[in-house]
Amino acid sequence: MNEMLFRELDRRARDFLVAVDSTMRTDRALPPARAARVGLIPAWRAWVGALRRRDGEVPAGFTLCADSDYGPPQAGEALTQLLVEAIRVHSPERHERLQQWEVQKLATLGMAAGLYLARPHAVIEPTAALQHWLVRTDIGSDVPASLFRLPMPAVFVRFGPEMAEAVDAALWAHIDTPVTTIGVYVFDTRVGSRRDQVFIPIGVKATPRPDQCDLPVIVQLIFTEERDPLMAHVASTSSGEGRLEAEDLKPAMEMCIKVMLYLQTAGAVRSDEMRGDDTMARLTRVGNRKVSRIERQLASRYNRIIVGPARIEQHAGGEISPHWRRGHLRMQPHGPQNSLRKLIFIAPTLIRADRLGHDAHADNGRLA
Repeated sequence: MNEMLFRELDRRARDFLVAVDSTMRTDRALPPARAARVGLIPAWRAWVGALRRRDGEVPAGFTLCADSDYGPPQAGEALTQLLVEAIRVHSPERHERLQQWEVQKLATLGMAAGLYLARPHAVIEPTAALQHWLVRTDIGSDVPASLFRLPMPAVFVRFGPEMAEAVDAALWAHIDTPVTTIGVYVFDTRVGSRRDQVFIPIGVKATPRPDQCDLPVIVQLIFTEERDPLMAHVASTSSGEGRLEAEDLKPAMEMCIKVMLYLQTAGAVRSDEMRGDDTMARLTRVGNRKVSRIERQLASRYNRIIVGPARIEQHAGGEISPHWRRGHLRMQPHGPQNSLRKLIFIAPTLIRADRLGHDAHADNGRLA
């Protein structure tokens, strides 16, 4: 290997490792926006290009793509191999003491951010009002798997305080300190006639520390028959690491599913704020060092879909104590002789809100 190629390999390996490491470091930016800001995609592609120049060819899976059959398993395996080789090239002493758990964590967070950015994508941001509804809403056992659809091939569902509080205790029970869920990556992947939905919840520890890292979990739903009951799949799932069972994972998965089902109901409130992809296209064409500060700032302005009403209208009821009546996402018969069925959302209702003596968003009423 000539000196010039050796130096390029070392530089590309270093840039790739810095980008992956920065992607997983907790800060105020959402994980996918952070990955765009640090230039994960151009660093990934530049490292693959350097390996191709060294070896003549590389496995096809090493190259990130938006194809529907290129999902988290393929991207995760590719990133694992790319990470190990980058560490071997740039930091041989670190390679000698590398632990499997360290690689898995780096690969999971880097894969999720990279695959998200490579696909058409958006951050889904439920309003505070919708979050208030959804934590008080149940999904009917008659809702089929076919109705769980993403608005984009890759989404990041942002969790606000109410949604996070509803899932944190179960989802992060295996962690020795309190963890807050900041969001969940969800990917739609097609494998022949099969449809896979991969969820990757991301959490941050409640007590910040220097160089703190995000915490990931991987869960996969496999749909081979779209008419199957959706929630039956959720009830039988487990995490990819085998550490968590269905009861631990169900609240976080259900919360994401509720958001997607709400989007498909009549009267759903939705506001799309999509930036053009010109900046991301420029970022993928240039080297990591050539990306200007302004371009990085522009890249951090992410696509987002704001979902739900801005506020909840409450109506007074009869002379009973104030309480919440739970909402429902379920199928409703309609059409000729009720032969057809459609998904409906019956929002939670605060009965006798006027008797609470303050804003209806307060949760001093009991839950029915």
